[in-house]
Amino acid sequence: MPIPTSKPFEKQTAKDRAYQQIKKWIIEGTLMPQEKLAEVELAKSIDVSRTPIREALLRLNEDGFVVMEAGKVTRVAPLNDDDIANLYEPMAVIEGLAANQAASELDETDLKKLANLEKKYRANVNSTNFVKMIESDRNFHQAILEIAGNKYEQQFSNLLFGHIMRYELDLLKKLREAKINFKNVIEPHDLLLKSLAEQNSPKASSAMTKDWLMTMRKLKSLQSMLTEE
Repeated sequence: MPIPTSKPFEKQTAKDRAYQQIKKWIIEGTLMPQEKLAEVELAKSIDVSRTPIREALLRLNEDGFVVMEAGKVTRVAPLNDDDIANLYEPMAVIEGLAANQAASELDETDLKKLANLEKKYRANVNSTNFVKMIESDRNFHQAILEIAGNKYEQQFSNLLFGHIMRYELDLLKKLREAKINFKNVIEPHDLLLKSLAEQNSPKASSAMTKDWLMTMRKLKSLQSMLTEE
């Protein structure tokens, strides 16, 4: 189980640091689907004791990133292509609601921040650095969630996003290896940004929902092309 040397997370408990690092390795594919996880190795790499590793794995099991099998064997959860709708459809609902709320809450400072984040996203939209591309898109969505101010929406969205990012990174890497064109998988947020600027809550909600569902349909299509290869 080759694990890179971790970068320390500031102001976190050992348990939280272990959770965030292992989750990051799973999402980015450093730890592969169904790979067996060894507490001793993880503890050494993250520079914590085995207790916070064990606690982190329990939490990751609850969040669906690892599977604890009989006999105390823990493995990275498999990736299931059939889960696409189970991830993107609820995300569309949650963030559609957040966009509805944010439209009536945001001010000029928020709009400038969103415009700046959208500019950064556009600069990375076709980047070969998939992590950077997806994270720049996420930063825009995260800002809307923060403006909406509903901590439960943020929690559910963040959980879903971890699984979505893992799926997208895995798929994009496979598409690149198969030399299948996948540019503009994630579209710019023109209509959403315009709707927020107009403080049109229903329109913003609709634009956010369509954003997620359109991405889902594109990824399903690309997944089908990959299967046919």
